[in-house]
Amino acid sequence: MLKIDMHVHTWYSDSEASVSEVLMEAERKGLDGLAITDHWTIKGAIEAMKKRGKLIIIPGQEIETKHGEILALGIKNKIRAKLSIQETIKRIHAQGGLAIVPHPTIPLFSVLNEEEMKTLPLDGIEVFSAITPIPGYFLRKNIELARRLRLSMVAGSDSHYAETVGDAYTIIYCRSRKVDDILRTVKLGRTSIGGRSSGLIFKWKTAKDVILHTAYDLLIDRKFSEIKRRKPLRFFFKKEYSLL
Repeated sequence: MLKIDMHVHTWYSDSEASVSEVLMEAERKGLDGLAITDHWTIKGAIEAMKKRGKLIIIPGQEIETKHGEILALGIKNKIRAKLSIQETIKRIHAQGGLAIVPHPTIPLFSVLNEEEMKTLPLDGIEVFSAITPIPGYFLRKNIELARRLRLSMVAGSDSHYAETVGDAYTIIYCRSRKVDDILRTVKLGRTSIGGRSSGLIFKWKTAKDVILHTAYDLLIDRKFSEIKRRKPLRFFFKKEYSLL
C-alpha cells in the first residue's frame, strides 16, 4: 500500500516551494512518493528524480489545453500547452502516461462537463484536492462522477507551498514501487484516497494567485504573463538558478 501525493507544484512553475523543500516535507509526512506536476515544464520532476532518496517520483505536468487542464502522470517529455484536449491526451498516452482530470467540478477551475468527459479516453479523476473549497461537498460530487464514468479515483494536495505537500494523497494498492507498475495499478482503479483539507490560509493564498494569474492573462501580453507565472520571485535568488 503506497501513499502518493498525485498533484504537486514546485518553483519551476507557480509554487513558492523548491524541489528540495517539497521532498523534505514529503518525507516528514511519511509519504511513499509524489507526482511533480508543474505547469509548462517537467524540469522540477527531473530534479526531484535526481534528489528523491527513497521517495518514488512520478514525472508529470499540469497541461493547459484549449478546453481545460489535464494532469499528465508518467510522461517523459514536456507536452506543449494550448493544444486541443484530444491531441493532448493522445500525446500523454503516446508517452505511456495517464490523463487525469483535476478539480473536475469546481467552478472556475473546471471546464469539461460530464458529457464531454464521456467522449474522451480519460484514465481517472482527481476526486479530492486539498485546496478545494467546501471539501466534503465536492468530494461526494466527484466520487459520484467518477463512479458514473467508471474512472479511477486519485487525490493530491495541488500544493503550491511546501507546508501543504501531502495534505491529500492517493493510496495505491500495489506491491511494486516501479512507476510503470504504479501507473498500471492506478489505471485499474486499485486506489483510495487519504489526507485532509489544507488550511484556510493556504487556500486563500492559492485562490489569490489564481486570480492574479488570470488577470495577467487578460491584461498583459501572454509571453510576459507566462514568464511572470513560471518564475516566482524566490526562483531568481536560488544559487543553482539558470535560464530554463
